[in-house]
Amino acid sequence: MPDVTRDVILKIENGLHLRPISAIVGSLGDLTCDVRIRFGDRTADARSASDLMLLAATCGSPLTVSADGPDAAAAVAAVVRVLESRESPDASEPNQD
Repeated sequence: MPDVTRDVILKIENGLHLRPISAIVGSLGDLTCDVRIRFGDRTADARSASDLMLLAATCGSPLTVSADGPDAAAAVAAVVRVLESRESPDASEPNQD
């Protein structure tokens, strides 16, 4: 069972595409935990860009972010911050955690 789970609605206008996916993967770089994003019956490793692309989540999609490990709370917060952003994040921005 995950340590931290949060349900969120994807607010990025163009859905989950390369730029927000890069931001998600980048935000998890130094965190020690396993992070997953679920959309419907599909689950993706949040550290895997290819897994995230296969979710094919569009704006307005309900997602569940879950993590377990020492940095689970920080990881879920970082991922949710990207997913709830109305604008596509710039993947080059440094991690704010």
